[in-house]
Amino acid sequence: MIVENSEKPCQSTKKLLSSINYEIVFLTNNGYEAIEKYGIVKPDLLLLDITLSKHDGLSVLKEIKKNYPESKIIITTLLPNKVILEECTKSGADACITIPYKLKEFVILVTSVCNSSRTKPKVAPVIIE
Repeated sequence: MIVENSEKPCQSTKKLLSSINYEIVFLTNNGYEAIEKYGIVKPDLLLLDITLSKHDGLSVLKEIKKNYPESKIIITTLLPNKVILEECTKSGADACITIPYKLKEFVILVTSVCNSSRTKPKVAPVIIE
């Protein structure tokens, strides 16, 4: 599932995920819609833009983690802000990545988050610049 405010990063992310055989079950730029649909589509991974036009990414993260604590969420951002990204990790984000992505790092990050188990100790999220 991709929740992205900007069209170009959304399409790039969709293309990258498709190239490594991930199915995109839902796309939106609306935080409220993301929260509503999350429980219906039950994605293996949520790529969540921190800056959304309706309902900010941090609020979406907190709401989804409250209702689905086992959810796997990677925060994406064009403009990394250390304070906000730290708040995201405290709120349960599995990782954070800046846009534009470097293909190799993106694939490694997505694969590691998707393959991680909540029964293992949580490691510090990765911030790729």
